[in-house]
Amino acid sequence: MGDEGRLPAGRDATPAPSVPLRVLMIGRPTGRRSRRLLVVVPLALAGLLAAACGGSDPAPGTAAAAANDLSGVTLRFGDQVNGVRSVLEASGELEDTPYKIEWSQFQGGGPTVIAAQTGGDVDLGVMGETPVVFAQAAHSPVTVVGAARIVDPAKSNFALVVKKDSPIRSVADLRGATILNSQGTVSQYLVAKALEKGGLTTDDVKLVNLQQGAQAAYDRGDIDVIASGGPPLAMMLAKGTDRVLMTGAGVLPGVNYLVARNGALSDAGLSDAIGDFLGRLAQAQDWYNAHPDAAIAIVKPTYKVDDTVARAIIDLAPLRYVPIDRTVTDAHQREADFFADQGVLKAKIDTSTVFDDRYNPIINAVAQGRPGPS
Repeated sequence: MGDEGRLPAGRDATPAPSVPLRVLMIGRPTGRRSRRLLVVVPLALAGLLAAACGGSDPAPGTAAAAANDLSGVTLRFGDQVNGVRSVLEASGELEDTPYKIEWSQFQGGGPTVIAAQTGGDVDLGVMGETPVVFAQAAHSPVTVVGAARIVDPAKSNFALVVKKDSPIRSVADLRGATILNSQGTVSQYLVAKALEKGGLTTDDVKLVNLQQGAQAAYDRGDIDVIASGGPPLAMMLAKGTDRVLMTGAGVLPGVNYLVARNGALSDAGLSDAIGDFLGRLAQAQDWYNAHPDAAIAIVKPTYKVDDTVARAIIDLAPLRYVPIDRTVTDAHQREADFFADQGVLKAKIDTSTVFDDRYNPIINAVAQGRPGPS
């Protein structure tokens, strides 16, 4: 990426540490991780400069020797419903990690993980983009170091849903409807975009902000339109009693973030471990996408669903890790600006400072190992 497209380091402008050479296992035609194809990826800044000057990549043995000793490092990961760990284990990407991983499970989504990171109890976690907007506004010491984007831009993992027999057939029919509008969430963003698309304003509908009991209110008929996303959306649609009114395709950023605690990024050992973990996670996500039948075995027990619903969850909107670039950061800025314009944020924020692209070479290496266009 050229200088004009490079993002600043973290919000604290800490220089990127010397990340060791990582041997990525690229290419798995079948099953778990194959060790037959190796791509040596130079991650240390010196290695990048040498490559730019015409230097050649070192052999795998040299890469291993050059790597920092991470045997004394413990990376603390905040997981949700065991989602990240189960995919990493099933894909074989947790084999031979040169550091220890301490797993914690959280309920309540990204905000609970960020709270633990702010308290210094968790180093790393995966979440949607909206919690990061509010974390930055609250000066939480976290930084986005990885981004997974929906592969097919025509798909979305978030949607506005109505009852199957609802008279609301399009967003233009929303006039007079009662809509769940959870302030400070991605659903508020999608509702606003739906009204805009239908040529309506908030004065044309009744917006209801419920922190609890939203699904029950929708089931009773007290709410006409509700937002849902991820596995709950697939599970909801599988019942056959509801239908999608509008998805977030082309409207929402359609990303998940790998978010690191700033203190971890400023620690050389933890920073190296985070880069290694991101590479493994990106490859595990690719494995998950390429092996839906095997992925069913992960999804079924997690969400207590049958094979059909598990496959619907997997196929909803597959993600793939991409470099952090302007397409990622600009979409994030637009969402943050929306919340500022709505008065949910007290003032506009410059979201470019919450991103750190130091690990982009890892993601680029993973992309090179994918079949077809990346």
